[in-house]
Amino acid sequence: MRPSITLETGDRSEDDLTHKLVDIMRINQRLEANINAGAPQLIIEDLWELVQYHVTTYFNNETSNIPPARHRSGRPLKTLSQRLKGKEGRFRYNLSGKRVNFSARTVISPDPNISISEVGVPLLVAEEMTVPIRVTNWNIEECKKYVNSDVYPKAEYIVRPDGKRIRVTPSAREEIMATFGAGYVIDRQLINGDTVLFNRQPSLHRISIMCHSVKVLPGKTFRLNPVVCPPYNADFDGDEMNMHVIQSEEARVEAEMLMKVHNQIISPRHGHAIIKPQEDYVSGAYFFTKQSAEFTRSEACQLLAMAGISKLPAPDRGEKFSGKLILSMLFPKELNIKVKSKMARKDVPEDPDGLIVIKNGIMVSGALESKSYENEILEQIFHSRGPEAARDFVDTSTHMLLDVISKQGLSVSLKNYTVTPEYAKELLKMQDDMKREVEGAIVQYRNKTLERSPGLSLKESLEEKIMQITSRSREQAGNIVEKSLGHENTALIMAKIGARGSLLNAIQMAAMVGQQAVRSKRLVRGYRGRTLPHFKKNDYGAGARGFVFGSFKTGLSPTEFFHHSMGGRESLVNTAIRTARSGYMQRRLINALQDMVVSPDMSVRDSRGVIVQFKYGGDGLDPIKANVKTEAPEEIRKEEHDA
Repeated sequence: MRPSITLETGDRSEDDLTHKLVDIMRINQRLEANINAGAPQLIIEDLWELVQYHVTTYFNNETSNIPPARHRSGRPLKTLSQRLKGKEGRFRYNLSGKRVNFSARTVISPDPNISISEVGVPLLVAEEMTVPIRVTNWNIEECKKYVNSDVYPKAEYIVRPDGKRIRVTPSAREEIMATFGAGYVIDRQLINGDTVLFNRQPSLHRISIMCHSVKVLPGKTFRLNPVVCPPYNADFDGDEMNMHVIQSEEARVEAEMLMKVHNQIISPRHGHAIIKPQEDYVSGAYFFTKQSAEFTRSEACQLLAMAGISKLPAPDRGEKFSGKLILSMLFPKELNIKVKSKMARKDVPEDPDGLIVIKNGIMVSGALESKSYENEILEQIFHSRGPEAARDFVDTSTHMLLDVISKQGLSVSLKNYTVTPEYAKELLKMQDDMKREVEGAIVQYRNKTLERSPGLSLKESLEEKIMQITSRSREQAGNIVEKSLGHENTALIMAKIGARGSLLNAIQMAAMVGQQAVRSKRLVRGYRGRTLPHFKKNDYGAGARGFVFGSFKTGLSPTEFFHHSMGGRESLVNTAIRTARSGYMQRRLINALQDMVVSPDMSVRDSRGVIVQFKYGGDGLDPIKANVKTEAPEEIRKEEHDA
């Protein structure tokens, strides 16, 4: 296809292929005229080469060592090969990539009050999107309401049994209603409970597109429960997502059965929960289930109401209710867990929050953290009670815990990263000891008395030894920071329970940033024999080769800041390269494996029926069902047996 286009000026502009064909014909005619006129051989050869050039560039305008044919404006022409190949070519852009109707796209915002299986749809979008509803004897009255309505929700079109499509307008309504009955199809606006597909690009795995139920809300953004972010890899810093409105009953059932959010709670990659409460919810669970957490009758009623529970248990702390008891109301009776908490203290063996025990659905001891809440409890409910029960547990527990953390509050300030004066002295002493140790290794290297590591040169052995010394110093700094900040420090609590951050973040903010590395080695690039002109030549010391003694709280010196930037730049470059490389690898894998299917006998075969693998994945196991733990831990079973 090479259609002409009419420009705004009224002139006709021809397609690039037409330009090339004109060039080929024109030069051919000149060549024929010159041959007939008996022109010299030199002119004929020139014209013959010109024909070859135009034919070559007609097929491929990017042939090596041949200048590209250009438009009058200087733009290279897009000829046959350029139309087919590459990301913008016919195959990838028009055949593999699709533009579809019945879809919407806008920015996403968080809404923790909707269910994980719902998506908040702006009213503007709901009014624009339509769902075909087949009229039957059972729903005819409801359908008539939509056809007769002038306001949302209403029918936009009707399709008669003969296939004629009519827009519903006040003038056409009477004529439509005269024959309206079973067999008609109405295109109704989107309402609460409709089934839609929700997707975020790049779609890197199966659960980048899932089935949600519509919840029509005011505003202009899609609303998503933050718990569902991990499978989409979504955050709320401006991400946009796509919604597809399903147009047939078969597709709707298929989406409900295969793609519904609660069926994807366990990841098919590793068999652990991927849709799970994180961050604030984990912090809330920890503070809510601590031994010290107690609530009055009215507070307990409020919390249970947040989870949709109207029954109040008998108080277990005199007149008051423990957080453990209130949360236990959400657990199924067969839930049994015994797991050591991440917050278990070695110095307090009888710590009531150190061992998490849930016996027959009642929480006996321990304070929940990410591992027990996200994995142990949620996964057990999923496997024992099913996906819907797991979804209900996530919805109810997150509503309750969000209320807890909102009322209690959790603050992190600069004080949380301030080391006490006595521990600050200990840090300085540790840094001085490290400097001396590094200097000692350098002296041994210069005297050639340094012990060489197997397979390494003397200089490589020195670098390895210094890296060991600096990494050991970071561990020592971690111990000092932990002692100084204490067990009640909210920043450390969040890191330990797996809510947010890590101990390394705390060390870098409170004590020192530590060794900067490029390609897992100390910094060496820069000037000859040194990283910056601020150091002596061939200085192998810690500071001269990228060790940052300052913390983010106290600040970095100019040279430390420069070294830190060198280390940071590597991660930026790696991120960009890794994205491109993994994308290319995935595309090659998709093309190579697109014909492979799993047969009913669990073998993997190609399109000719040739066996590629006797059992899918080597063992035929589904990771979602491979980690099932529905039996009570041995200790709990033993206790029950003894009783």
